Amino acid sequence: MVNRTSKTLLLALAAVSSGANAFKFMSNWQAPKILSEDQKVKAAAAEERFGDKKLCVITGCSSGLGRETVKNLVASGDYHVIGAVRDQDKMEAVAEIDGFDMDNFHIMDLELNSFASVHAFCDELKEYQLGKPLDRLICNAGVYQPSLPHAKWSVDGHEQTMQINFLSHFLMISRLIDDMKEAPDPRVIMVGSVTGNDNTVGGGGVYPIADLKQLDGFKAGFENPVAMADGYGFIGAKAYKDSKLCLMMMSNFLHSKFNKSHGITFSSIYPGCIAETPLFREKRAWFRKYFPIFMKYITGGFVGVEEAGQRLFQVAHDPRCSKSGVYWSWNGGPREGRGAAALEKGGQISGGGGAGGGWDSIYVNDQSDKVNNLELCVELFQTATKITDAQWPSAKTFTSPCPTLKVISAVSTNMIAREELKRMDDRPGFNEDGSVVQLTKRKKAALVADKVIVQGVLGNTVGRVGRVAGRLLLGRIPDTAKNGSFQEEKPLDDVVAPISDETAGSKYIDVIDEGDKSILEDEIFDQVFSNGNKDDGSSEEREWKIGEQEEEKELASV
Repeated sequence: MVNRTSKTLLLALAAVSSGANAFKFMSNWQAPKILSEDQKVKAAAAEERFGDKKLCVITGCSSGLGRETVKNLVASGDYHVIGAVRDQDKMEAVAEIDGFDMDNFHIMDLELNSFASVHAFCDELKEYQLGKPLDRLICNAGVYQPSLPHAKWSVDGHEQTMQINFLSHFLMISRLIDDMKEAPDPRVIMVGSVTGNDNTVGGGGVYPIADLKQLDGFKAGFENPVAMADGYGFIGAKAYKDSKLCLMMMSNFLHSKFNKSHGITFSSIYPGCIAETPLFREKRAWFRKYFPIFMKYITGGFVGVEEAGQRLFQVAHDPRCSKSGVYWSWNGGPREGRGAAALEKGGQISGGGGAGGGWDSIYVNDQSDKVNNLELCVELFQTATKITDAQWPSAKTFTSPCPTLKVISAVSTNMIAREELKRMDDRPGFNEDGSVVQLTKRKKAALVADKVIVQGVLGNTVGRVGRVAGRLLLGRIPDTAKNGSFQEEKPLDDVVAPISDETAGSKYIDVIDEGDKSILEDEIFDQVFSNGNKDDGSSEEREWKIGEQEEEKELASV
């Protein structure tokens, strides 16, 4: 019995000394759920459909990198994969050719040129899940239109490259992350590019350079005819690079905003230059012929589509890749002395994104100053949210489940709110534009109620006794605590707001003026204290108290 008591005491002391983190292991504790008959049927159906496999969504998987990634996901036997594509017939043919296990591969329609299609996909996905949370979201789909002399527009009137590569994925993430937080190891993976990272030769040495500038195009609404995020003239190659920069910036921002609250891993990757991918289908024939040769034997940055698919699969599957807020790459950087080795290996040499190195060559790559521009990341999130009309969930961080904290919080919440309202009423402060903050109707009503009930009824009964007892028990405040100010406090009337004629005014409409407030106080006073007998005196002349008991008698009664 003594040993058990000692162990309990030690655990309690360890919990207290560790603070809120000591209770974090309790954060997922839940009361046993009592399922209805419909819920039991749904749970059984989900078990039959998915078994113990993780649920993964990947966009753009009918060719290239996405196709090879699906091969690895399905072949692993650990995933039930949903291929989100715009051409379902083509996807069905690819699945048959590649021999996908159709029990673990499902095709859904998704046209990233349309926000309505993104919403429809998310709705269909929710029905298909049968309550099972989503474990992986791989934002892979992308278009590259470098030869266009002018922009092409989406259904929603936005430049296609930016909407397909970034904006539609941005909207999709906003719809799905609240569901993903229920998964044990949820990950959102965005396929970036070296071209969006200008601290490299591929990203910073070849014009045009990825650069969002001040996001003037997004701030202007990014609608036809505004074709670029920076608001300037259209260049197809720059639109692609800008979209990849947006993806990498947003991966970092979402990590900062939602990783702790939702437990989701956000990361971006560069799998290497897949010079023979259909991504270059809109380039001229000579480029498609000679670019792979150049990347294999000159730069060493070439990687085959099969190996690139293995790399994207690795970030989705490898336990080491549960690290959030990073940019994954392979092989460490281009190396000199390729020559004969490159010829002997058919261009398959190690390099920055180049082929070779295997599973263990993965590393966290450095990102450019543009990617890490926190202020611009915030503006990107805000403007993209407005363009897509995305509805993001609240990001609430972990709160200790300590029972004592919950009780104290419940008792003190209303008191803290009342005291803060009184502080704001005495010294309201200023808005960003310099105008004086005016309390809303609800807050003013709360102040009136506080004056009547707390200061009037309780303040002159229980509160009055408490104040007397407090003075006797705690003593008076020392003079040294009250003295020592180098200036006398000025009257509030002397405070001048730093405003101009254009910015004068308030964020809120002052719906209760001082006259209305006085009338409201009179009515409440008469009803509470006068038992229906009206008092002709004004509220300023009334004493908000009950009776004239002496402090000593009140203390004795306590």
